[in-house]
Amino acid sequence: MEIRQFTYVNMVAECGSMTKAAAKLFITQPALSNYISKLEEELGTKLFDRSVTPMKLTFAGEKYLEHARTVMLQIGNMEREIRDITNHQTGRLRLGFPNERIIYMLPALLPVFHEKYPGVRIETNNAPGVRLLDFLAAGDVDFVFLPGWEKRKGIISHPISQEELILVAKKGYIPDECLLDPKKRIFNWNHISDFPLFTLKKGHALRSSLDLLCERTGKTPNIYMETHSNMLSCRLAAQGLGVALVPEISMEILKKDLDAEWYHLLECPVTWDVNIYYREDAYLGTMERDLLQMAGDVFGKRKLWKGVRNP
Repeated sequence: MEIRQFTYVNMVAECGSMTKAAAKLFITQPALSNYISKLEEELGTKLFDRSVTPMKLTFAGEKYLEHARTVMLQIGNMEREIRDITNHQTGRLRLGFPNERIIYMLPALLPVFHEKYPGVRIETNNAPGVRLLDFLAAGDVDFVFLPGWEKRKGIISHPISQEELILVAKKGYIPDECLLDPKKRIFNWNHISDFPLFTLKKGHALRSSLDLLCERTGKTPNIYMETHSNMLSCRLAAQGLGVALVPEISMEILKKDLDAEWYHLLECPVTWDVNIYYREDAYLGTMERDLLQMAGDVFGKRKLWKGVRNP
């Protein structure tokens, strides 16, 4: 049995298509299809139901992949332990980020990490938060960078920074009577339903935070559009189409390009922790522990978005 078998079956299961999986594996579709068919012949059972689109794992396939992922995790742990012994000259780290965080987090972190570990290859995966945690649980990524999320069994969260959630609107769009303190730019949350709101779809950490805030305050927002992008929400709000609830870093990235203002949601700033998540059973060698420390130093001590709080 080869490790390649596990990788191929895992990729086909993730993509739901031989063609898409082959493209990601950099092999031809016929070669991958033939490889899977031979594996099924050796095992004496079908791993995939090819009669549906996308392809689905059979019950036997689910069991195969469950054990395969356990083996792959153990191999990864073994490689890390061996790498510790060989002074980290080579290796691989698989990092997961929400769709937009990768834009500013990876460029800030990678130079620091690369300086100490130039021979380590970085692989990235970006998706909504709930999917990233699924990838982590399945052993498809090693670490996930994600704002506060519900706890999951078997997954450890390591806080690295804290961010404020803010409201963004076109300059002059929100009248002073809807503010608790115009000078300090504190929005009166009692007026949240007065404005069309742009926010993320369910499955994103931000949307979970909005739902929790509304539950605690007893207020129901007037959600005009659900998107997959905080930056898109900011740009739409800056056109005078409504307001956007985003983490402060989104406005920091866009502030030079937008004719917009930002506001604190409440008198006491609404914040969330940004964490690194990893599996409880993962081996943390010197390199992995250094990554946690570097991320805390980069994002905890250096405020990339300090301008947002004092516009």
